[in-house]
Parts: sequence; structure tokens; C-alpha cells
Amino acid sequence: MKKLALVLSLIILFFTSLSLASPTAFAAQRNIMKSREVVVPVKQSVENVIVFGHDAIIKGKVKTAVIVINGDVEIKPNANVRELVLVVGGRVKQEPGSSVTQNILSINLNSPSQNSLFLGGMVLISGWLLRFLGSIVLVLLTTFAGLALNKRFKNYEEMTKGKAARFVLSGAITTLAILILSLLLGITVVGIPISIILLLVPLISFIAGMALLSKETASRIAGLNHKPSWIVYLTGAFLIVSVFNFPVIGGLVFFILYCFSLGMSIQWLFSRLRRKKYNGRF
Repeated sequence: MKKLALVLSLIILFFTSLSLASPTAFAAQRNIMKSREVVVPVKQSVENVIVFGHDAIIKGKVKTAVIVINGDVEIKPNANVRELVLVVGGRVKQEPGSSVTQNILSINLNSPSQNSLFLGGMVLISGWLLRFLGSIVLVLLTTFAGLALNKRFKNYEEMTKGKAARFVLSGAITTLAILILSLLLGITVVGIPISIILLLVPLISFIAGMALLSKETASRIAGLNHKPSWIVYLTGAFLIVSVFNFPVIGGLVFFILYCFSLGMSIQWLFSRLRRKKYNGRF
């Protein structure tokens, strides 16, 4: 049980450490997450308490967990923490009469520099793991999209010949327009769902563009011409996503591919609308 509790604690630490780079304070009725000292009053009951860089004083009831990074925790008499108390870079002071149902885990190194090094390492590892998981998800989504759109890609290939630069430019302009419109719609409660739908459009077009370029990339590799389609798309997606992970160059390639995909989708949409309009006249 102790090993299980330790593993669960480290998992919680992994996800909470992702927020260290963004110390924005947030407070709600059931959860308290702040970058300043937090006091839970005697009669208050909250779900979680998460604090970065400051202390937490618990006098009331915490239903799930108290997590403090670079700070101390004081658990006052009659306080009740139903599950975990996790402190990294600080100490726990539990006074008589208080109750902690599960484990108290305190990770405190000898000096502030060591604490900062440990937390920085956690953030670095967390970022790397998130990028790794994101890459896997993107490769799988691209492969599935390629298999679903495989029969349509002949038309896309004809449509994109000699128009790559135009697609990138139109995609960049469309992205700017969508961002401005989403920000304006996000100001009102009614416009928030519309802004979310608008932001989904570039994502869907990006996956479709990734699938098309994955097929083109894999087709240039000897020996893949007669392989099953899923191997072709998987190989091409893996190569493209691998380029994304290179510093600077990967971000530039990602932006260009994103703009190209969005521009291609806009061109396809306009061509469909023109075709329907033409058929309606005749």
C-alpha cells in the first residue's frame, strides 16, 4: 500500500508541476488553486487545495488532497483532510486533534537550490512526456484520417499542384481572422460555443492535411508503394511528426503545414460552393 501511495503521489506531482510555469491564481467553491497563501476556514469544505510558492493553513475540511509546491502546510486542530497531503520543497505541521485519512508525503531537499532543481527537472520531464504523448496521438489521428479519406485524396492531389504557396498564405490569413473572430465571440457567453466550433475547423483541416502529406512523403520511400495503406500513412505521419520535435525548425515546419492544410480546406470548400452554384443555374 505504501508503494501504491507513493506512485499515486508522484503521478499527482507530475500533473501539478505542469502548472509551475503559469502561476495564475484561480479560486472556486469546490477547488482552491492559488499562487499565494491559502487559509481554509473552520467551517469551509473544499474538494482540493493546490498552492504554488506559498503556505497552506487548513482549519476546515478538504475532501480530496492538499498539494503544496515550495511551501509549508499547517493542519490545525479539528481540520480534516480525507485523502492525501503532498508537500514538495516544504514541511508539514500537523497539530493534535486534526485528521488526515490517508498518507502525508513530504519531499524536502536540503537547500532551496536543490528544491528548484528538482522542480525544474519535473517540469522538464513533464513537458517531454506531454510532447511524446502528443506525438503519438497526432500520428494515430493522421493514420485514421488517411484511411478514412484515402479515396478522396486523388482529387486533393490534383487540386494542390503548384498552389502550395497560395495555400500557405490563405491559411495564415484565415487563421488570423478566426482568432480575431473567436476572441470577439468569446466575450459573450452565447458566442463561446461558436468560437469553440470555429477553433475546431483548423484542427480538422490540419489532420486532413497531415494525412495527405503523409501519403506523399511515404510514396517517395522505396518499398512502400505496394504496402497496405495503413503502413503508408503511419510511416509518413511518423516522419513528419518527428520533424516537428526539432527545436525551431520543427515549429516552423508545423506552422507552414498548418497554414497549408487550412488553405487547402478553404480552397476545397469554395470549389464545392462554386460547383453547387453552377449546378443550380443549369
